[in-house]
Amino acid sequence: MKTHMFYFASFIAVSCLTLISNLSPTISAGQYGILHILLVVQMVVLGPHLILGIREYYAKLVADSDAATGMTSIAFQEHVHISTSNGV
Repeated sequence: MKTHMFYFASFIAVSCLTLISNLSPTISAGQYGILHILLVVQMVVLGPHLILGIREYYAKLVADSDAATGMTSIAFQEHVHISTSNGV
């Protein structure tokens, strides 16, 4: 879950920086270079890391659900007739 939150927080941060750089007419080449590096890191590192984190989470979830559904054998008792009062 921490991976998901980190990815979306970084996605929002990089998206805001991209929006600011697109709206700002006075952005320097150095700032543009840093923004470009952040975009590449987001696509190449954070995206696959998020996908692997989600796959790991669901694999763990499935493994835990399989362990919880272990069936134990049920021994049935022999049918015994119990008489009740006729006045009921």
